Amino acid sequence: MAAACKLAFTVLSTPIGRVSVTACQVGVHEIHLTGTAELNNNISSVSVVEGKGDSNDVMSATVNWLKTYFTDLPKARKLPLPTLHLPDKNPDSFHYKVWMKLLNDVPCGETVSYGELAEMSGNMKACRAVGGAMRSNPTPLIVPCHRVTKSDGKLGSYMSGKGDVIKRWLLEHEGAHLVS
Repeated sequence: MAAACKLAFTVLSTPIGRVSVTACQVGVHEIHLTGTAELNNNISSVSVVEGKGDSNDVMSATVNWLKTYFTDLPKARKLPLPTLHLPDKNPDSFHYKVWMKLLNDVPCGETVSYGELAEMSGNMKACRAVGGAMRSNPTPLIVPCHRVTKSDGKLGSYMSGKGDVIKRWLLEHEGAHLVS
């Protein structure tokens, strides 16, 4: 039986609100975005506002990547993505396959529809299941569920509608083509 992960926890203040990260030495377990109706676009830097547990190399790299993503996107595109560690997720599950397909095949600045992502993941009829995978994504921003749109190119709901303004901001920040 494997030993339990020793988790570190950090909260960042970002242009899209607070972003909390939980990670062990192996990889990121979870990222949580706080839904908001208004964004603070005046934030030119990203800062750590809270931290618990022993920091580790993964947490340091993740915080660095997030800071760079929000403040210097061209540089962030050249950095390796933070490592994921999802020990309670089944790598053979459809959700996991969708997350990895999205992570590896939909680059920054591009979007994909739920149906396209279903097809890319091996089941062209599973667009509703893709929606379920996006809702249960434990690591948004790294696994970029904000890049998944409706088939007509419209944004669709993000964070059950509480994060629609965040999704628009992220896609505009990345330079994605958006349908009004």
